[in-house]
This record gives sequence, C-alpha cells and structure tokens, in this order.
Amino acid sequence: MAPKQVKIVLITGYLGAGKTTLLNKILANNEGIRAAVIVNDIGEVNVDASLIKQGALTQTDELIPMTNGCICCTLSEDLARQLDTIANSGDFDYIVIEASGICEPIPIAYTISRFCDESLFAGGAPLALDNIVAVVDAARMFDEFDGGKDLLEEDIDEEDSEALLIQQLEFCTTVILNKADLVTPEQLAELKALVRGLQKDAVIVEATQCDVPMSEILNTGRFDFNRAYESAAWNDAMEHPEEHEDPEVLEYDITTFVYERRRPFDVDAFADYVATWPNEVIRTKGLLWAVQDPDMSYLFEQVGHQVRLIENGFFVASAPEEEMKRILEEEPELLRDWDPVLGDRMTKLVIIGRHMDRDALEAGLDACLAPWNPER
Repeated sequence: MAPKQVKIVLITGYLGAGKTTLLNKILANNEGIRAAVIVNDIGEVNVDASLIKQGALTQTDELIPMTNGCICCTLSEDLARQLDTIANSGDFDYIVIEASGICEPIPIAYTISRFCDESLFAGGAPLALDNIVAVVDAARMFDEFDGGKDLLEEDIDEEDSEALLIQQLEFCTTVILNKADLVTPEQLAELKALVRGLQKDAVIVEATQCDVPMSEILNTGRFDFNRAYESAAWNDAMEHPEEHEDPEVLEYDITTFVYERRRPFDVDAFADYVATWPNEVIRTKGLLWAVQDPDMSYLFEQVGHQVRLIENGFFVASAPEEEMKRILEEEPELLRDWDPVLGDRMTKLVIIGRHMDRDALEAGLDACLAPWNPER
C-alpha cells in the first residue's frame, strides 16, 4: 500500500505575535489529527518548545526542538532530515513547523518544497506544503505603521522587525490578525487594507488568542510556491501596473505605483535621497540601473528605513551579439520591455505606501538620474 501523504503547515510571525498559542490550539484539536511539531527558536534554550511541552502536547504528537540556528539558513539540512524521519515513520498526518520570529519565510518554504519533490522522486513518503500562516499582533502592527512605537526586541532593531513583518506578509497563504480585540473596528479594517496592499491573495482571519477554525490552518490546499511568490503586491504591480489597485486598499489611501525610467541612477545621489524618504513609503522593490556599473542589473529593496542593493546579473543587452540573440530566442518574453537602443537596461521600481505624494517622490527620484549617452 502506498504511504499516506503527510501535509506541512509553516507558522511564521514576529516575536510575541502568538505563534506558540496557535500551535497549542492545533495540538489541542479534537479532530483526530496526529501532528508532529518542529519548533525553531534562536538561542541555547528552546523556550517555545518548553512552553508547548507544558501545554497541549499529547501522546499522539511528537515535538522536535531545533536550536542554535535558523531553519532558513544554518539548520536547513537538519530540517530536511527531520522531515524525512517524520514522514517515513507513518505515525503522523501533519507536520507543523513553528519558525523563529526572525526567520524569512521564502528560504524555509523553498527548502520544504525542494525536499517534498526529492522525497517523492526517491520513492519516500509523499509530503506537501499545505499552508504558510503569518501570525500578526494586530495592536502592535497598527502601532508599527501608524504610531511609530519603539519595537526593540532583544537584539532585533525596529527596522529588522518591520522588514521581517513585511516579508512574512508578502509570502504567505493565510494571515491571522491576532489580538483583534485590542484594536478598534476601524483600525482592524485599516490593517486588513494594509495587509491587502502588500499581499493580494492570502486569506485574512481575525482572531483573539489565535482562536481560529482548524479549517483555516490545516488541509487548506492553499500553498503553491509560484502562486504565493507572485501574489506579493509588488510582483503583481510589476507585471500588471494598471490592474493591481483594490478598492478596499484605496479606501485607506494605500497605493502602489511603478516608477520606470530608461536612464540610470547616480547611485550616490539615489542613496542620499532614499535615506530621506518619508515614513509613508512602506515597501519598494525592483530593478535598478546604475551609471557606475551600466552593464549590471541591480535588485533594490526597501522596507521602512532598511535598504538593500545587490547585483542581479548582467543586462542581456550587455552580452555579445550572438549570445544576446540566443538568450532572446530562449526567453522571448524579454522583448516585451526591449528598447531598440538600450535593450533591457532600465530602472523599474514598485513603490507601496500610505498617503504618498507620488509627484514629489517621482521628482525626487528623477533628480537622482544621471546623464546618459546611448552611444557610449
């Protein structure tokens, strides 16, 4: 008889949002679901694992703590081994993974998805990542985006918490707005609009003490890696710049626009300008063309006051002619934005924010553009 498929749910959320509370709710379910639990907490003592042991863990469940690392990086191999052991034991229906509050969800989901594919190919027990749940402290989230309170948590500064929160929201299939009783109905509606401004497809569930129906967490069939990645609002806006606005989002003046230019930035001037951006700019992501390195495409990301600029590979137009022709034949979609002189050289940034002055932002960005001679 073929082994039964084991499904996986990944629970993310920043520190104190209620991930462990949700995990205990899952373990206390009376629907006969046998769950193995993998808990990842940073530090020598796995605090979350201790809490769960004191809570709802039963004889049909298994707890596997992972410490001194993060499952999105140093513990990824350990995670794969644990998944293999649990899945092939035949004792469990579900694997519930509680990620550390400082874990980025995409690398974890990639590790899980890759292992699920490899396990099936090798004839092991079939696994499937079923749901990625982002647990959000509604009161704290409202303060973070509206009140500017200090969010220092141990060694994590405000910018890091903000960045992680947005990354967790952008790459999930279910959002639990926990502690909904601590905000007003108007504030909750605004938070929903903010979530939708960052993530266009995830199911949003309101909760107090993470009390949600198990049907919103388990056996949802919601996760597909590509669909989850493409559902981030910045990605949707990049592909469909005129079709991404949502009436619920616009009601709270949460807007998105695409800044696209065929001239390179002076990176120094651009960095100086970004450092002065107003708090109304929540998220920016996209491709950047720099006059200092005109053949290289850069990836620019901004969350609050945290920014990152990394190499993203050479522009196709910088390749030798024969190589360029070969690439365009293999990837004809590149011709959609191809310029007869500049090729694919361009800056294309998606900017998401609240109460933004688009004209002022575009004027500030335009002032950072460098002179460019197409014949150079």
